[in-house]
Amino acid sequence: MFLVNKLGGIRKRKDILFSAVFLSPSMILYTLFIIIPIFMSLYYALTRWNMVTTPVFIGLDNYIHLFTSDPDFRAVMKNTFIGFFLSLLIEIPFSALFAYIVYRTKGGFKFFQSVFFMPAVISGAIVGLLYFLFFNSQFGPINALLKAVGLGFLQQNWLSNKSVVLYSVMMPMLWQMIGYYFIIIFAGFQSIPYEIIESSVIDGANSVNVFFRIAIPLNKDVLQVCIILCATSIFKYFDIPYMMTGGGPGTQSSFLSLYMFKTAYLAEYFGRGCAIGNILLALAILTTVIMNFIFSIGEERI
Repeated sequence: MFLVNKLGGIRKRKDILFSAVFLSPSMILYTLFIIIPIFMSLYYALTRWNMVTTPVFIGLDNYIHLFTSDPDFRAVMKNTFIGFFLSLLIEIPFSALFAYIVYRTKGGFKFFQSVFFMPAVISGAIVGLLYFLFFNSQFGPINALLKAVGLGFLQQNWLSNKSVVLYSVMMPMLWQMIGYYFIIIFAGFQSIPYEIIESSVIDGANSVNVFFRIAIPLNKDVLQVCIILCATSIFKYFDIPYMMTGGGPGTQSSFLSLYMFKTAYLAEYFGRGCAIGNILLALAILTTVIMNFIFSIGEERI
């Protein structure tokens, strides 16, 4: 018995050592590039530093300045929350609808699958450049098309008009992410046994009933993941607004990540930029926790 326990202990230690050897490279990289930078950001957010001189400790002054004395930060927060709600209201419903339509398509669904997913594989910088050309008020095809169909009164300076520039920047962001969530939800629909769909159709269910009463409930877990990804993705939007407008005019089309970059590296307030980054991280974590809490309540009621 003693020998068996000893052999079991040796085998357990070998398993732990084996796991540690294979996990250590990823843990080292994760620590170097994620954990340590987070703690460095927490420290530098409490300093005044331009990345050249010695950091000066100022406590919470950067955070106080952002929330009390920086109107640009408040404008960027407003833009971020507008983008948050637009993303949830547009990306997930349209992704689910398109995925369901392609899922129920009898022929050529692979072609449509590729078409809907194509925006997701294009670099955000390229998407931003393309839409910069589309929305150009001088030679862009948007204004030219409006004029050609007799809607010239709708022509705008899409990238400089303060009332429309945010939505002009949001359009390619929504267009690109719809394709990303489309492929995830489509994969979820494909996991549903088609016999369930066929039996419901035989029983008289139409496409709308199948969508809301069968496809969506059976795909609930996938939709929850997509909703959480969608809710937190707005805090990472950088490349498309940077390529289209640079966040301008002023901060009318800036989001938190872009404003963080401009504050830290262009205005050279690196400590304040770190404070914005910490706020961004806290919002992303808080959003994830709230979403998981809401879903857990829904599961308990079910």
